[in-house]
Amino acid sequence: MISNIEPLAREMTEHICRRNGLPEANIPGWVDLHLQCAAAMLEAGVMDEDGEWIADKNVHLGIEAYRERVARQK
Repeated sequence: MISNIEPLAREMTEHICRRNGLPEANIPGWVDLHLQCAAAMLEAGVMDEDGEWIADKNVHLGIEAYRERVARQK
């Protein structure tokens, strides 16, 4: 199931890859591997759309959101 946030999460992870100098050929695989985590972090409100951590947010909320997201997919 694809949520409404996944296209944004995909764009965000691509941006993170490019910002960190990952070769273009490696980006699709990296994005596929990290998409669910990125979507969870966005949903939990601990990362912004540029892939930056939001300073006053608890990263543990994002980790819990990721666990819940993975559990729903099983």
